Order: sequence, then C-alpha cells, then structure tokens
Amino acid sequence: MAVLTEEMKKVLKVVGKGGAVVHLTTSSADGKPNIVAERFVTHYKDEYILIAEMFAQKTKVNLNENPVGCISIAHPVKDHTWVFRGPCTIISHASPNHYKWHDIIAGEVLKDWGDWAEKEPPDEVPPDIVPPKLAQRGVIVLKVEEVYTFDSEHSGQVIL
Repeated sequence: MAVLTEEMKKVLKVVGKGGAVVHLTTSSADGKPNIVAERFVTHYKDEYILIAEMFAQKTKVNLNENPVGCISIAHPVKDHTWVFRGPCTIISHASPNHYKWHDIIAGEVLKDWGDWAEKEPPDEVPPDIVPPKLAQRGVIVLKVEEVYTFDSEHSGQVIL
C-alpha cells in the first residue's frame, strides 16, 4: 500500500483556478484503454483518490471487466509528475449507505463528495453565463497501491 504525501494531497486538491487536471485510464478485459480528463478530484484519507463520476460510461464498463485504474496528474508546477495505480471502483448514489469498499463507506464518501458542483463550482465561468446543470452520479475511487513518476530524472520508477 502506498500513502499519499502531503505534497501530493495538496496538488490533488487544486480544483478550478487553472490548476490540476487528472487523466484516469482504465482498460477493458481485452486490453483496450480508455482515458478521461477530470477536474473534480481530491484525496481521501491517506491512500485514496476521488473523482466526480458524471459521464463515465466507458469507464464503468471497463471497471466491471478489469477493476484496475491509473491516474496521471498534469499540473503546471515542475516535479508534480505522478501516476497513481491501484484497484478502482465507482460508488454511485444508488449504493447503500453501509456499502464498504476497502476502507471506504459509501454513505460517508457521498455525504462529503456526492455533489461536487455545489461544493466547488468552476470559477472560470463568467458570472453572466449559467453553466449547464451537472449530474453527478457518484464518485470514482482509486486505492493507491503504487506511485510512479515520469520526470526526466526518475522516469518510470516506482517512488511509493
């Protein structure tokens, strides 16, 4: 099990403001990858990464076939070049509150992170433009088991 550093947690928490974008990669049973860019992301406890689940149809199919994902982070600060790998699932609003996946209880996660649009609306939208209503269906959860870096000095090395 890898534990996220305080620096990683801080970078993963940058929402809006032109900050962090993560790319979630999943793969079907026959190895066909799917990559989605996501902006609503945070850490949870010391070893989980949460992403708002809004339009993840192919991701859902892939995770049903192959429950492993990778999250890479693109951040405008040097040396914040990480890939997080581990088991991955989706906890939907339809999940029973007591449903448990590893150390996560669905009701607790959804209470805090089940409505990202209300919690942290994108601030790049001018005030005279009303953004479309976002329909969050739950959260995508990745349990971090390995952390790789892709900086020029340590490219591809497992660092945690």
